[in-house]
Amino acid sequence: MSFASKWLLTTLSLILLSNPVSAFDVLQPLPESPIIPADNPQTVAKIELGKMLYFDTRLSQLGNLSCNSCHNLAAGGDDDGAIKILSKGELKRSTPPVWNAAYMSTNYWDARKTSLESQTIDHLTDARVMGIVSAKTIENRIKAIPGYIKAFAKAFNMNNPVNLENIARAIASFERTLTTPDSEFDRFIKGDKNAISEQAKRGLKLFTDIGCLSCHFGVNFAGPAPGPALKMGDGFYELFPNHLGSEYDKKYNLTADVGRYLITLDRTDTHMWRVPPLRNIALTAPYFHNGSVNSLEEAVRIMGFVQLKNKLNDRDVSDIVSFLKTLTGKQPEITLPRLPETSGLSLIKN
Repeated sequence: MSFASKWLLTTLSLILLSNPVSAFDVLQPLPESPIIPADNPQTVAKIELGKMLYFDTRLSQLGNLSCNSCHNLAAGGDDDGAIKILSKGELKRSTPPVWNAAYMSTNYWDARKTSLESQTIDHLTDARVMGIVSAKTIENRIKAIPGYIKAFAKAFNMNNPVNLENIARAIASFERTLTTPDSEFDRFIKGDKNAISEQAKRGLKLFTDIGCLSCHFGVNFAGPAPGPALKMGDGFYELFPNHLGSEYDKKYNLTADVGRYLITLDRTDTHMWRVPPLRNIALTAPYFHNGSVNSLEEAVRIMGFVQLKNKLNDRDVSDIVSFLKTLTGKQPEITLPRLPETSGLSLIKN
């Protein structure tokens, strides 16, 4: 039995024993909103400020990248395969989608950050991502823009509100609005039994029967969302590949990156990964931590074998993919913000 399977059975038992009236369904619709941290409450002013910062390329060294460059809100919330160099410049990892990221208890494939705020700070000060390493440089750029001075004063009731922590708080507040509710699956789980096709129903049954649900369950199909089972910052991990030595290991270079081991240096974390979400999975090709697999059908086939030792036939794959496509939710309409201007001044040095 896998780590995640044991965790699921143990956690379900503990929750039911400690709080028998709590609802902990393995299959859940997307809630109306994620949990909001007490130290960063949502406000309209903060969300609007975060939206401007999310699209502002002046947060990057060369003025050519914004958060939206890698987490494209006009698509699946990822970068469509333009994978980025991470981990000492030697390994490449696929960009996780930002849609519904607020329902995750950790961030990154290796779960090295425990909140949207800390992940944002990490990205903004990573020379391999935005090119700037100094918090002071970022803060001074924003302070040089009069419109941002006013927007920060409105969003944060404090003296000198422009700092890296508040930049991250604002961006995280905007990201918590990036949810995709009302998928066909959501309508189905709420009682509309005609919301998904008969093929998708077969796929859901097969997804459950062969063991996919032992890892991919809950609100985001990534294990428990922050709540009764996991607190923010608690990780939910699985070994990948779970069964080494298949043809897929070499074909798709699945084992070159050792996952959480690079963070913890604990040998038991070798090839351990945060369980990725499956909502909107049909929109976020390519797949896996290294972005090596281009089609959802192939990804399902690989997962069946390297995780569960189950060689799925074409009908099985087609049925499961049909179910996974029902997890595509409705993306909110995002209008581009008008960014605060500088007058007769460029903040980007040639």
